[in-house]
Amino acid sequence: MAELLAPAGNLEKLKIAFAYGADAAYMGLDEFSLRANAGNFTRDDLAEVAALKRESGKKLYCALNILFHEGQIEDLKRRLEEISEWPFDAFIISDMGAAKVLRDNGKNDVELHLSTQASCTNSEACKVYRSLGFKRVILGRETPIDDIRRIRDANPDLDLEVFVHGAMCMSISGRCLLSNYMAGRDANRGQCAQP
Repeated sequence: MAELLAPAGNLEKLKIAFAYGADAAYMGLDEFSLRANAGNFTRDDLAEVAALKRESGKKLYCALNILFHEGQIEDLKRRLEEISEWPFDAFIISDMGAAKVLRDNGKNDVELHLSTQASCTNSEACKVYRSLGFKRVILGRETPIDDIRRIRDANPDLDLEVFVHGAMCMSISGRCLLSNYMAGRDANRGQCAQP
């Protein structure tokens, strides 16, 4: 079954996504999202987001998709109680350490979705991620449509997500160093200058 998923960089955009037909939206928290310039959400938004989700009946996914450095993985551990208060249906992650932290700390009731930043582009990798507990794989944006069909056929019990609109990296998604080199903005930390 198809699901129309839209980004929600702030509360206004979340309301618009739900009002105009998105089945689900994904949002980032202030520290852990690759959409660092999207505004993102803070604890101050929690009550209104929870009410909107409850009223709409739509799904809400949390993008925790940065590549965590050591200090940030500790920050994630410290914020787990707060993160648990949000009404998330899934966490979108690319860092396997973050997946372990979430699972080790009782987040087994929330689905794991593999971020496109993990650059998963083949059926065997999808099988591995499924065996690790991922319900959905967001395929690398560079995956050709014929490969998507083959991946789907080889993994009928795995949800696949693909981008139909958005930026296309000139190298493997999320692994480019051009932005950092040219503008001092790290693409793997949500600051890509889109060179």
